[in-house]
Amino acid sequence: MKLRNFRIAIFMLVITFVLSACGGNSNNQSSGNGQSTENNQGKETTQGEVTAKTRMWTDGSGRQVEIPIHPQRIITTQYLPEMLALGVKPIAAPKHLLTNFASVRNKIDGIEDLGSVNELNVEKALSLNPDLILTMEDDQELINKLSKIAPTVVITWENKDAFDHLKDTADALGIPEKAEKWIADYNKKTLETKEKLAAVVSPNESFGAVVIGGFKAGQLRVYADQNVGYTLFQALKLPMLDSVKSEWEKERRPLGMDISMELLPQYASADRLFVVQFDNDPNFLNQVLDSNLWKNLPAAKNNKVYVVDNALWFPLDVLSLDQQLDDVVKLLTK
Repeated sequence: MKLRNFRIAIFMLVITFVLSACGGNSNNQSSGNGQSTENNQGKETTQGEVTAKTRMWTDGSGRQVEIPIHPQRIITTQYLPEMLALGVKPIAAPKHLLTNFASVRNKIDGIEDLGSVNELNVEKALSLNPDLILTMEDDQELINKLSKIAPTVVITWENKDAFDHLKDTADALGIPEKAEKWIADYNKKTLETKEKLAAVVSPNESFGAVVIGGFKAGQLRVYADQNVGYTLFQALKLPMLDSVKSEWEKERRPLGMDISMELLPQYASADRLFVVQFDNDPNFLNQVLDSNLWKNLPAAKNNKVYVVDNALWFPLDVLSLDQQLDDVVKLLTK
């Protein structure tokens, strides 16, 4: 216990020292070319010229935070795909962002692993000397800890879509024009994808999105134009079943609509089915796929069931949405 208390005391001393050093440097920071920084205005003066170094930014929680105009060493606890879409690579991120997103698999070399987001390695974050930290609003205790290391801004997750997340991230990084360009390119790609599919998909064919497994045992869900169904029904405007559309008009369900197996003929009888499978309950997965209810669905009988990568189709980020367009073309034009 004494050793643990001693470590905590040393860690708090290090943080205090770093913050004190940063505070001292911000008032009179010198470099090899004789530059100095005036913290009260966020300005750098060089032989009579004044260049902004920092700016005040109001984050998603309403706090005003002084942040670098051109951050170089950024840590993010949530918005890794958004940063990579903008051409910015953070220096560190939690493990789930590095392992659970198919969209970033080939883009994460050199990004440090900060461990579980629920037990983030704050000591490692401190040692990396970041100049900006991006996080979300769900853990105030973590926000407080990170704020002692570097300017920390909250980018709101709740009640925002993937494109809002991209634009808010770009705003925090001072590159809003890159988000606008990315979205314009995505919209163009969506139109091109529709043209490619027109040659292989009949306008009368209906589509469905089904998820087997996931948050709890024995879970079976269908989706409309949210989350896993976004690309099919929102971006590409493919026809969904009237029964599914009717339910979503009553209530939007970001986490899908739970159904029993007996309701498969009612909510999953589309001509083509995109299916996400999770292995958290393999017995239930086999029970669904081996059932006559499943085997008698039109898509199953006509070999038009497409089992997709859950690490690509379940995350809600712009890189995943972009790569889903490629996946749709690949699956439907085989």
